[in-house]
Amino acid sequence: MSGYDNQGGFGSQGTPQGQTKARRNYDEQTLIPVTMKQIINADGDPTGGNDISLKDGRALYMVKIVGCVRNHEQKSTNLTIEVEDGTGLIEVKTWMNEGDDCSAVANLRQECCQDHVFIRVIGQIKEFDGKRHIQATDIRLLGTKNELTYHFLEVAYSFDKYQKRKESGMGVGMGVGMGYGIGNMASMPKTMGANVSMNQGGGNSVNDAVSSSIRKFGSENDTGVNISMIIEDLAPQGYSAGEVRTALNNLSNEGHIYSTIDEDHFHFAE
Repeated sequence: MSGYDNQGGFGSQGTPQGQTKARRNYDEQTLIPVTMKQIINADGDPTGGNDISLKDGRALYMVKIVGCVRNHEQKSTNLTIEVEDGTGLIEVKTWMNEGDDCSAVANLRQECCQDHVFIRVIGQIKEFDGKRHIQATDIRLLGTKNELTYHFLEVAYSFDKYQKRKESGMGVGMGVGMGYGIGNMASMPKTMGANVSMNQGGGNSVNDAVSSSIRKFGSENDTGVNISMIIEDLAPQGYSAGEVRTALNNLSNEGHIYSTIDEDHFHFAE
C-alpha cells in the first residue's frame, strides 16, 4: 500500500505554484454516501484536473463510506487502510500528527487498526497514478452492524432524491448528500427527508447562524464543535436550544455537516 508523494502529501493533489484554485460552492461540498463501486466507476476530470463525478452527474468531493477492514498499514506519520463493502475495495489514507491530534480522535482511529472490523469513513476522493483513494478526515468503528444496512439505504435514497429533483427541473446540487453522522440515525425524519428544509443557510437565518458558529469554532480543534457551545454562542442572537438542534439536524440531513467523536460534536463538510 502506497501513494504518498515525496513532498509530504497524498499523491499529486496540490495546485500548481502560482495558481489559485477557486473555492467550491456549497452544492459541491455536500457529503455524499457512496459505495466503493461508485467511486471506482466514477468519471474522471476530462480536463486532467482532480474533479470526479458519479455516473448520475453528481460531483464527488466529500464522501461517506462504510465497509470492512481487509488490511492496514500504520506508520509513524500516516495510516493506510483497505476497506471493502461487497461492491469493491478502496484504500483510505490519513495523516497521523503525533502531538496535534486530541486523544479522542487518536483513540477512534486506533480502534480501526484491526482487520475484519467494520468502520465508517468520511473524506475526500483523491487520485494518484491512476488509482483512487480516500483522504480521510474522520474514521471510526461502527456502533452496530445495522449501520452498514443503513448506509446502503442512504446511498439508494440519495440517488433517488437526486433523480427526482433533476426530473422535476429543480436545482439538484443542494440536499442530495444526506450526510448523516453515526449519532444521527435516530433523528432522521420518518419521511426520509421530506420535511427537511432544503436551505443550507441561504434563506434560513437559523441555519446560517449555526453554520457560521461551526465554522468559527471548528477551526480550533479536531473533535468538532459541541452543541452546547453553539447554543451558548447563538443565545445572544435570540435563538433557542430547540432551534439550534433543529438547524443542526437540517444541515446534517443535507450533508453540510457531520458528527465527529459523538452525536454532540459537529464539523463542516468542506
